[in-house]
Amino acid sequence: MALAAVLAPLQAVELDLLYGHYEIQTDYDPEAGWTLGPSYNLNDDFNDRTQIRRLRASETRIIAPPRSQGTLNDSLSFLGPAGQTAWILPQSFRRDNHFLGMRVVIDPLIFQTRVGDNHLNNGLGTIGLKMVDVSGSGPDREGEFALWETGSLGESIVFFNTQDGIDESDDLSALPAATHSHFNWGFTQPGSYHVKLEASGRLRPSGEETSIEETLQFLIPHSGAINEVHGTLCHEEGRWALGLCDIENGVIYGDRRALIEVQANATGDGFECPCSFDAAGCSLPDSAGLPESLAQRGAATDFPGRVTLQLLEHIGPGEVSFGSQFQTADGIDSSDSFPLDQEVAGTLSFTSAGIHTLTFRASGADSSSEIMTIRCAAGLLIDYDFAAWADSYERAYGLAAGSLADPEGDFNNDGMNHQLEYFLDAGGADPVRGSKALVRSEIEPEGTHARMIFLRDLHKDTLTGNSPELVSGASEDLINWTYLNPSRPGFPLEFFETGAEEGNAVSLIMRRALRRELSPEGRGFFRLLSR
Repeated sequence: MALAAVLAPLQAVELDLLYGHYEIQTDYDPEAGWTLGPSYNLNDDFNDRTQIRRLRASETRIIAPPRSQGTLNDSLSFLGPAGQTAWILPQSFRRDNHFLGMRVVIDPLIFQTRVGDNHLNNGLGTIGLKMVDVSGSGPDREGEFALWETGSLGESIVFFNTQDGIDESDDLSALPAATHSHFNWGFTQPGSYHVKLEASGRLRPSGEETSIEETLQFLIPHSGAINEVHGTLCHEEGRWALGLCDIENGVIYGDRRALIEVQANATGDGFECPCSFDAAGCSLPDSAGLPESLAQRGAATDFPGRVTLQLLEHIGPGEVSFGSQFQTADGIDSSDSFPLDQEVAGTLSFTSAGIHTLTFRASGADSSSEIMTIRCAAGLLIDYDFAAWADSYERAYGLAAGSLADPEGDFNNDGMNHQLEYFLDAGGADPVRGSKALVRSEIEPEGTHARMIFLRDLHKDTLTGNSPELVSGASEDLINWTYLNPSRPGFPLEFFETGAEEGNAVSLIMRRALRRELSPEGRGFFRLLSR
């Protein structure tokens, strides 16, 4: 699937680093002073200063990828009890995770050398790096952060740890000039972590102390899985959204960023879950795929007593109903709508297992929304496999069993094989009817770069590099293509799959953007493949 990048200008967005080899780099120059923040090398040789690319800490978010999630064992009890869920960016290299080190790019003999509590005018010189503060929605959920090194005998040498508070002991006290070292970074709750660090040193020969503080941004994803529907209609300056509130985990999800896992009816046939709709908006610590200001502004604020939600379509096997508000067994028409002047609550029921997409339109006075979706998996989990996907769509459209079972097949002859449609299911890929608005391309305001924006479901493609995988590529002439994958992730300021997620957190169904410099003629083309 190739797309020309020729649409509307795109405003600058923050960089999301999902995996790869990066450093938290400290620089000091006698004239320019300090800098502190993420960096990488174009040639991946971190001893080559000529190839360094520095990223602004305020614009760069380090995201824990899917494979970083695990559980703590007894050796990590300083971070939390054994068995607790944790996300760890490891000290050793893994293709599907961050390889995040500490790097000191400072010439020798500028700083004094710290030895114990003494500072001496000999040696190459050292600096200190202290943890000053950790804040954000993760710590607000009692999430902990730690930085430690695994020793040669497997022991943990802990440098930063919020579990026992933050004090003078949270200190990497003697980092030599030209150091490049790797550590483990651990987090115990989803959400945002703003880790404030202070770099400092004593100048030669005077011993004058100089320092800088900078805040690193980490995001620990929410899973995107919810076990009930708490939908809220939001409206702000003409923009509508149907947010899905996960009250228990403190996150509101935007369109297609979450999946409702609907359980089997314990007392009868079918599948059901609690369901409610309102137009009040929702104030939760995190939002994924939904700007915070929009999420908090309920449509009832702008259209008091005049907000209506209408079911437009159900794609899935069997029938669906929500009390007297809507039911599909007798067809879908204008009667499948209901006012939201107050909360409407009940039970959402499905007669058949499978993947279900419900599309709605909201209206208030003379304003109406674009199509909005809720995705449900009846009797399935969010990481359902290709076989479950194929079976569900076969039954939804009344196809013969096996019609969609070949990953390389293309039932509807739209040029997109079934494997690719499975990977892009969260974005709206449909193997029978075709796909609408799966991706879009935009040119950045300066006109030198373009982006292709799409949804990547990391429950399906976990960035391990194993086949089959979702591969993104770009070209200037439609003949020669460059591809990105976990073994070749690209570089953030060059050719890179970066973030364009709205809100202050992310789910494992992420909005991604492939960024590419345009040719001198202003041409740029993108494609997504499965292989």
